[in-house]
Amino acid sequence: MPKFNHCFTLTAADESSRIYECDDNIAQIDFISQSSIRVAIYKKNAELLPTFCINPTNKLLLDGRERLSTDGFDLCRIKAENRESEDFFSLPCGVDITLDKRNFLLSYAYAGKAVFADRKPLAYNFQKEFGDGLYHYITRSENEHIYGLGDKGGALDKSGRSFRIETVDCMGYSAKNSDPLYKHLPFYICENEALCYGIFYDTTDTSYFDFGKEINNYYPAYKYFKTDDDCLVYYVFFGSKLSVLQQFCRLCGKQAFPPKWSFDYCASTMAYTDAPDSEKQMYAFLDKLEKYDLPCQGFYLSSGYTSIGERRYVFNWNYDKFPNPKEFVERFSQRKINIIPNIKPAFLNSHPLYGELKEKGYFVKNPDGTPFVTEFWDGLGSYLDFTNRDAFDYWSEKVTSSLLDLGITSTWNDNNEFDIKDTEALCSGFSSGEVKASRIRSTLTYLMVAASYLAQKKQSPNNRPFLSTRSGNIAVRRLSQTWSGDNKTSFEDLRYCHNIGLTMSLSGFGFYGHDLGGFHGKMPSRQLLLRWLEHGIFEPRFTIHSWNEDGSATMPWSYEDIMPSVKALFEQRRQLIPYLYNCAYNSVENEIPINAPLILYYDDEELYAQNDCMLVGRNILVSFIFDEDKQSTSVYLPKADNWYLADRYYNGGQWIVLKIPTDRPMPYFVKAGSVLPIQEDETVFTVYPVENGEFEDSFFTDDGVTFNYRNGDCVMLKFSVKCDSQTVNVTYHNSGNMPFCPNIRLCKADKRRLIIENKE
Repeated sequence: MPKFNHCFTLTAADESSRIYECDDNIAQIDFISQSSIRVAIYKKNAELLPTFCINPTNKLLLDGRERLSTDGFDLCRIKAENRESEDFFSLPCGVDITLDKRNFLLSYAYAGKAVFADRKPLAYNFQKEFGDGLYHYITRSENEHIYGLGDKGGALDKSGRSFRIETVDCMGYSAKNSDPLYKHLPFYICENEALCYGIFYDTTDTSYFDFGKEINNYYPAYKYFKTDDDCLVYYVFFGSKLSVLQQFCRLCGKQAFPPKWSFDYCASTMAYTDAPDSEKQMYAFLDKLEKYDLPCQGFYLSSGYTSIGERRYVFNWNYDKFPNPKEFVERFSQRKINIIPNIKPAFLNSHPLYGELKEKGYFVKNPDGTPFVTEFWDGLGSYLDFTNRDAFDYWSEKVTSSLLDLGITSTWNDNNEFDIKDTEALCSGFSSGEVKASRIRSTLTYLMVAASYLAQKKQSPNNRPFLSTRSGNIAVRRLSQTWSGDNKTSFEDLRYCHNIGLTMSLSGFGFYGHDLGGFHGKMPSRQLLLRWLEHGIFEPRFTIHSWNEDGSATMPWSYEDIMPSVKALFEQRRQLIPYLYNCAYNSVENEIPINAPLILYYDDEELYAQNDCMLVGRNILVSFIFDEDKQSTSVYLPKADNWYLADRYYNGGQWIVLKIPTDRPMPYFVKAGSVLPIQEDETVFTVYPVENGEFEDSFFTDDGVTFNYRNGDCVMLKFSVKCDSQTVNVTYHNSGNMPFCPNIRLCKADKRRLIIENKE
């Protein structure tokens, strides 16, 4: 077969797909919506692994979905023109696609401008022209911006850099330089002068991106994707940055809606459960909360509760540390604090259950059937094979009997990167039989989380399960929240964790957070702790967590002299919960990120150099201090909107010098044209009007726990606001079944007359 010269022929076609063949290569295009397509390149008779990432029907997948299924897609009838050497397609969104059948080269244009194209003369590795592995080379624009790839560090814009896509337990990583981290997410958004587009490569194999770091004299500017997979299946989305993100997210299925309590402060530390008197330390924590009158509704219970000696054994309670686990859980429950216990998917070979699991064949195994053994938490152990349905069910049963039956309702699924690179390690697999564990590591993570989820769902069928997972691919968002893992205690990591969080938001992980204060290193300084808390009160997950070098625990009361500032920030977080919870609902239902960089919605050139701000929902703009001893920063206000700060009104399109001292609550801007719900106990709705004109806003709340909101048992307020020179007229309507009478006021910066009307 010739190389660098592959002539494809159309062999099958219908209204929304085309199949082309050349020798033993098959290339397929599916027009899956008005603004997106799927491209698949594979060999004849290939057995494609199922996908767990693609899930537009929001089903709970335990066996996956056929990789090339079109179930749930809004398939699009396209306009097509066929010629001898080229085919032409037009998407309803206005994107024109040209296919050069020689080497199967696709190019995309919008309004006469090139968006991107497969690199000529060859973009794919049909006959190992580029060596081993599968490649996809595409063009690169000089001034393009690239966002995404999950929990990637460094600058928000990933252009000009290269990345490895796999998962690793990277404790103490550098948020600026380390790669890879915990997530496997081969999706990015590219913005150039013609149009924004996004690409998702549907694979769980180890993969690589190069966004312009490599340069080759024989080709114009390019970027590329490489994977160890044996087929190439990728999705392309067109539109605005937000639209591209929304299309990708909807393709992968809705995020799990966390219970409302999880938006309050949820504490944690390794120190308490590592200590020999763990229970005493935990009860002392309750006393401290009472002493300082701090709110708390969750405690992430680190794995020291499972210890035997110096090692940790999942599902084992250390009765020396916790003589009566059920009583311990009940005592926290009485204080309305949910225990979230740490669980890990590997069993050390000294685990009391190891022999039983080995005999049953529940572990990832070697070719001879013996358990695959690898390093894990200060010893050797074996990972449970979650593709084995009996092992999957075993995990669910142990979650139930060891944890949920004690009154626990949540799980913290940790150390679940499944660090298996040995290509001989095998899993039971799917319908086609055994599969190399190294190929499906992030799928194993998803199935672990699914096994925990189903146990929790079975225990409390009508309650929304709360789970946290450190690792995974995009599929875990349908079951769990996540966080940025074991960061370091430094101002540098505070700055770059800010970028990691926004990068996760731009990758479909809306419910995230950081270990505030830093997980690993020295106890954070007073200033660093406060700067972390200032950031944390605006994140979906508000958790201080630490494993300090000296064995101390980072806690809100680590420094007695700054407690007034800490208490003020905690109170501000409580005030923000109604707004954050409303943003959470909007994130689940409409794929509007809770935290996002301003460039997701605004195109002002000044914003591309502004790295210390973010939007919270669509109505709050907040800026942070990431440098030691700095007390103020410059904030650019996007010109498309006007803004309020406390009792002042600002026109957009200007820079503002903002003071952010550490001895008071955080200042933040509110977008003109907003109705902001504040205060958890008795919500107050503050109207931030425009000068003249109309706008709408909405508010959601419910019982905070169950799925009853899906049946209308909730508050669903819609505000319609009309503004003129004299009055601000607010009408509202509640379409939910829960009675609710909003307390509405006008912001202090506006002196017009407020008129309120209920449209019930």
